[in-house]
Amino acid sequence: MKKVYILACIVMTSLGSFASNIEPSYTIEEIAFEGVDVIVSAKNADGPVKGALVKIVAERMVIGAGTTDESGNASISIASYGGQLVSIEVYHSLYKSEKLRDIKLENGKTYAISMKGKGATAEDAEARKEESIKNQEELRLETEKTVAATEEARLQKEAAQKEVEEAKKAAEELRANSGTMTEEKRKQMEAEIQAREEEAKKREEEAKNREAILKEQTAELEKAKKEEREAKKDSEKAQKDQENEIKDAEKEAKVEEKKEKAEEEAKKAAEKEAKKAEKEAKEAEKQAKEAEKEVKEAEKDAKEAQKLQEKLDKLDDDQKKLDDNRKSLKKDQKKLDKKVKKGKNLEKLAKQQEKLDEAHKKLDDDQKKLDDKRKKVLKKMK
Repeated sequence: MKKVYILACIVMTSLGSFASNIEPSYTIEEIAFEGVDVIVSAKNADGPVKGALVKIVAERMVIGAGTTDESGNASISIASYGGQLVSIEVYHSLYKSEKLRDIKLENGKTYAISMKGKGATAEDAEARKEESIKNQEELRLETEKTVAATEEARLQKEAAQKEVEEAKKAAEELRANSGTMTEEKRKQMEAEIQAREEEAKKREEEAKNREAILKEQTAELEKAKKEEREAKKDSEKAQKDQENEIKDAEKEAKVEEKKEKAEEEAKKAAEKEAKKAEKEAKEAEKQAKEAEKEVKEAEKDAKEAQKLQEKLDKLDDDQKKLDDNRKSLKKDQKKLDKKVKKGKNLEKLAKQQEKLDEAHKKLDDDQKKLDDKRKKVLKKMK
């Protein structure tokens, strides 16, 4: 019974740990999430702007992205949106970057952006190239985060599956060895549970340290972004007319735009893999719950087996008493047989023989009843 209880505790602890590990790093406070589809329309004085990169950003995280088509429209679908304020950012190598700030997205709505052309200088083109490099770097970082989340979900899935297998093996062992656990084994399993709890506390402390480090890194990132904005303003003041370098610089800018688009595609692919990994993790959690159910059933079987074994033990005690009585009757029979051989008091000895025969018959009846009870118990144990 102790073995069954400890095993159940281990499974419940593992399930709790698994559920804790697969939680995202942000906190949800009673926010209703739903999908939204929006259109961002980019135009300038001459008409639609094609090939502009559109990003929807919430709390410094890109939650949706796309590229404008021939009509200057980018259709963006966001699978999970909680109504928070966002910024809509539009980038293009030939136009100045534009942003719509503090927007609450509405499903089916079109958000219009007016683009303004940049100056026709080589330094402008160089600045556009650097801006494109920066954009692709942001996308690359977003992709790395998603890939990391995917890998973490995969590892959690494998860990959960391993726990499922271990729980199943433990359940099988429980059925085969119920009622046989030693005090030493019980203490060993309790020590293992304590070790797991200490390891969980250690992981929690490490998570707190990582969170503190991330906060410091975020502050440094904000500082770097502020310095970058100031540097950009200084470079715009220092622009000069250098027409002969524009073409080469524009070519390089287009190359970087292609790379940027490739990074965007990589990010989409990584998000797809992340969703797949999340689905697999949920399936693993389902299997873990089924394993927990199996452990409970094993505990029930173990209790029933223990009760039946106790009945068999009692029947064995009754059998021993019958055997002892039978031995006693056999001894009395031998003594009576010796007296009969002497040929004296045969009438009295005949009465004693009759009593012995009746005692044997009573033991035979008791034996039959005992065997019938044993058969019933054995039938239940099959």
